[in-house]
Amino acid sequence: MILKTYQQNTLDVLRKFFEICRIYGAEIAYSKIVSDPEIAARLGILSRGGYVKWDSIPNTPRICLKIPTGGGKTILAAYSAKVVSEAWREKDNPVILWLCPSDTIRKQTCEALKNPRHPYRVALDGQFSASIRVFDIDEKFNIRYYDIEDKVCLIVSTIQSFRQSATGKYNVYKTNEDLEPHFMRIAAQEGMEKDETGRIKFSFANLMFFHRPIVIVDEAHNAVSDLSQEMLGRINPSAIIEFTATPRLKNNTIYNVYASELKEEEMIKLPIELREHKGWEPAVDEAIAKRAELEKEAEKESEYIRPILLFQADDKNGEANAEKLKNYLLNTANIAPSEIAVVTSEQKELDGIDVFDAKCSIKYIVTVEALKEGWDCSFAYILCSLANVQSNTAVEQLLGRVMRMPFAKKRKSAALNKAYAYVLATSKFGETTGALVDKLITCGFDDTEAQAAIEQKPCELDELISDYAIDKVNLKDPLTETQLPQTIKTENNGKTIIFTEQTCDEDIDFLTSQVSAEKAQEIKAKFDFYKKNTADLNPSPASLGKKFSLPSLYVNLQGEFVFADTDDIFMNFEWSLMQFADIKIDEDEFSITPQGHSFIISLDGNQLNYSSSGGQLYIPSMEVENWTAANLIVWLDETLHQSDIIQDDLVEWLRQTIDYLTQKRGIKLASLMIAKYALAGKLAEKIKKARQKARETSYQTALFGSGSIVELNFDNGFEFFESMYDGELMMQMRYKFQKHYLGSKKIPLIDGGDRGEEFECAKAIDSLPQVKFWLRNLPRNKNSFWLPTSEDRFYPDFVGELEDGRKFAIEYKGAHLIDSQDTKRKEIIGQMWEKASKGKALFALIVKNKDGLDMAQQLKKKMQ
Repeated sequence: MILKTYQQNTLDVLRKFFEICRIYGAEIAYSKIVSDPEIAARLGILSRGGYVKWDSIPNTPRICLKIPTGGGKTILAAYSAKVVSEAWREKDNPVILWLCPSDTIRKQTCEALKNPRHPYRVALDGQFSASIRVFDIDEKFNIRYYDIEDKVCLIVSTIQSFRQSATGKYNVYKTNEDLEPHFMRIAAQEGMEKDETGRIKFSFANLMFFHRPIVIVDEAHNAVSDLSQEMLGRINPSAIIEFTATPRLKNNTIYNVYASELKEEEMIKLPIELREHKGWEPAVDEAIAKRAELEKEAEKESEYIRPILLFQADDKNGEANAEKLKNYLLNTANIAPSEIAVVTSEQKELDGIDVFDAKCSIKYIVTVEALKEGWDCSFAYILCSLANVQSNTAVEQLLGRVMRMPFAKKRKSAALNKAYAYVLATSKFGETTGALVDKLITCGFDDTEAQAAIEQKPCELDELISDYAIDKVNLKDPLTETQLPQTIKTENNGKTIIFTEQTCDEDIDFLTSQVSAEKAQEIKAKFDFYKKNTADLNPSPASLGKKFSLPSLYVNLQGEFVFADTDDIFMNFEWSLMQFADIKIDEDEFSITPQGHSFIISLDGNQLNYSSSGGQLYIPSMEVENWTAANLIVWLDETLHQSDIIQDDLVEWLRQTIDYLTQKRGIKLASLMIAKYALAGKLAEKIKKARQKARETSYQTALFGSGSIVELNFDNGFEFFESMYDGELMMQMRYKFQKHYLGSKKIPLIDGGDRGEEFECAKAIDSLPQVKFWLRNLPRNKNSFWLPTSEDRFYPDFVGELEDGRKFAIEYKGAHLIDSQDTKRKEIIGQMWEKASKGKALFALIVKNKDGLDMAQQLKKKMQ
């Protein structure tokens, strides 16, 4: 299985944490991780207060990964177990305790992990060479000692099963004779529970205590409590990895995946098109019409998709309760009974039904509070909520249902890449939008992403009446002429104000200063909506067909000019591991010192302690005398296999390295076997550095070497066009840019939102008379402009064209990043691009203030 970029990045941070933790401990490792500027920006307040240690498990690292709804938390959890077993636990066959938030989720997760064809199980099988046995918590007494010795044992449970108050047949703290064979082979340890006679209990909790499981916690925000701390102390975990969309400050969050990254990887449908209705029947009618429209679009897809409409009915006493809604669907909308499923506390019409099956006829699902826990169908496209979305918590879960993309793959039809919400309007305009934004934040979106994810649309039916028209606001008391800007008209004897195309933000600010705070909020919200849903006075340059492109960088490789892509440059570069990775590993890099029954392994001057008698890490029994250098090399070859390194090259490098350690350094082979994970980690580090060194060499040689030749290609450059960012999340703001190439309504998200420094840079660009038009250059989008670096691709924040025809690329950097190596690499390649243009293109690295010049002044100086 190929992981998404954000998933691999998450696992990379997880591995880095445990590698640092292995040497320095969890508190320092956490500090080092969250102090990285990029990660600190992702985490925001989540890293505030530092690492929180639990007294019940002071030596157990406990960290959290924030993954928004739809991001594949379970797949990441499956991969994380292997990361922790290698980087921290150093065991081929760890015990894994997988904790779910409810019995329903537990049963579904266990069923999936036991299914050899399910992606979750495929991920586990692909990670562990040892065979895997999966047990439900109800099957815990079926675990045999040889299962734990020879296999990866994964037990799926709930936190509730480990509450001390949980009693009965399956109590994890009771002695059970089925577990006695385990305790004949393991030693008692301090902390294990004893019976009244002082004898160690043959309990499942004690079994876990000895084997120190890797604990995976789903929906971890529910587990931060004193009771959870006490419970985990009784099972003595070796590490705890928590997954949630909404972590708390005490969760020790080390990584936050942006919802926009899920969008980029085609995991979720965004934006959510929102329409408000005065009555529930028009909302139902339009939602049904939208589902029919989507069904026609789905017929054009190569994969089978049946768009499903989720209805959230009102409660029993409500005007649009489930019974009344179903009758309306049957008798008024003429929906066939076989196409409707009702899911309430009394009716469970989805049980046992595979809604993905092409033979399934269900197109409409009626629910009240929530669907069955764990129910997941990416065919759900539309949410029609007839309840109060402000107060009803079920809306949050249902939004998560409609956001998942079918088959995690962008669809051909733009309409099938969106989700849709039809809701009842409240008396205060803008409240519904705000409520849904809050729900998305609960789903793991940050504030800026959540606001951009809601695309409010006017209703297409005729239920809009004059007091709800998008350009009008009713006042309790009329305003005088002096209180009204000239761009705002009135009717109804001055009790209704009307926006016009000339109305601007400054006029609204003046107007709202004359009314109550509550009415001011309504006016501002409605004006924002009016601006978003009326045509711009000035059509965008893109809509007018204005041509805009930037030249691409080309490099001469073997006598031919080709597009300067670092991956392609590296592929044409011949390198070998023997050439870029030294076989010598000196004592200050890696050493092993025996001390009785323990070993001290030193990595780069930092000590790792191993003990064969328990403790943080213990050495499993092995017949090290039977191992040979060839056995170790085979194990290292399997562990360190790299797709871009010839196996013979890797094996020869490993052979010479092991020979150096045993013959030159005099380290016993048995010691290397005991330290094989630490050794593999050191060798992996050397291979990674060798590859990057080779990549850097190829990059420098091709672009900056004595014989290198580069040029800009204006004919085959980056062409920009009106629909280039369709489907991306756009800024939702009151400020109106005048010169953006795609128009003021189609500005992709800017880091920091409309309150950040990067936004101020955009305003400075927009204000300059020299600028003809500019574009927010969205990172990672296939249509965006980029330049190569030795490690990645560099996407300048803004690109544009001047009135004199020159092109420009601008990168903004905050003060905390200006001296970083990444910034220096970007500046060097940007300057090369400018130089190669021979005066036809400009590159500028802009900061908040430089040599007394603000952003606009820096730009003016560059554009002279």
